[in-house]
This record gives sequence, C-alpha cells and structure tokens, in this order.
Amino acid sequence: MIEEPVLMQNQQGALNQDTFAQKEFIRLKDAFNLKNCIETGTCLGYTTAFLAEHYENVHTIEINSSYLHVADINRIGALENVTTHLGDSPVELSKIFAANAVGDTTFIFLDAHWGAHCPLKQELKAIKVARIKPVIAIHDFQVPNHPELGYDMIGDQPFNFQWLKPEFDAIYGAEGYHHHYNSEAVGAKRGIIYITPTTKK
Repeated sequence: MIEEPVLMQNQQGALNQDTFAQKEFIRLKDAFNLKNCIETGTCLGYTTAFLAEHYENVHTIEINSSYLHVADINRIGALENVTTHLGDSPVELSKIFAANAVGDTTFIFLDAHWGAHCPLKQELKAIKVARIKPVIAIHDFQVPNHPELGYDMIGDQPFNFQWLKPEFDAIYGAEGYHHHYNSEAVGAKRGIIYITPTTKK
C-alpha cells in the first residue's frame, strides 16, 4: 500500500460510500444482463474494485497518471478482469470501442469530469459513433426536486437532462431510452442520472 492523496469527501469507498448507488448499479446489471463495464475517471480505484466484483470485464480510464498509479498499487492492479487505460476518456473510449472490446451488454459509468475538465459531451459522442446502446450512469448530476443531492457545473451550466438530451437522442433515438435519477444517497450524497435503452438486452 502507498499513501493516498485526500481528493474528495468520502473517497474511501465505492461511489463515495453511497450504498444506494451501489445497489442500483447491481440492479441494473441484473435487469439488463450486463457483462461488461466501462468507467471513466478511475481516480483511486475504489469504485473500480467494486465494479470488478460484479462485472466479467471492467475497463477503467484515468487521465492522471499519479492517481492511476495509486489505484493500481493499492487495489486494482491484481484484479484480472480489470483493464486500465491512461489518457483522455473520449479518446480511450473510442479505442475500446474500435477494438470491439464491449457491445450493447455494457454498463458505462461516466465520472471523469473534475473542475474545469468536463469531457461528458465528447464521451457521449464517442458512444454514439460506436453505435451501441448501453446502460449509462452519470455521476454528479442535478436531480430535479432534490437540492440536497450535489451536482457539478461547467461554467453556468449545471449537469442536467436538457443539457445532454441531444447526445442521448443521438445514441438511442428520441424514443429509444428512459431516464431516471437517484432520490436517496449517503456518503458524499451526489446526484446520478441513469439512461437505459427501452428494450432490455
């Protein structure tokens, strides 16, 4: 084990110690018979290790080499079903898709946004280009009527459904998906949106 930097609230646990979100991730895996998972934003690897317990194959992407090194040494380096990718998430996503490493039976957790770095729209465009219809979860999302759940912003734009609806429509078709949010959270208490295709795989 090596010393870890203190980066955020409730960092020592999957999804910032949010057990409600952990249960929803597992529910969606079972409901849609998902085999593969892609995580953008490995950070220190706590969520990655959790995902590796439940998915056959996990790809995790991190742009910060120091964080990925800590994650590798402390918790995910020995996990045989985890493949790490160092780089900018939209670029690395495109590489994973080009290699046919995943298909529709995939859960994609988008959590690479941090401060001014916000690749969300580019990540969703990469998914659209791949012509797959995965289950998607986005962390730090504004949940209507739940101001107690934290969310991120880029400039004056909160992370909300209307902002990303054109990207969701491009991936699934305007009538090809549903979306729902978390309404309860513990730990860091962050909002999450879930996008699911209308037809289960």
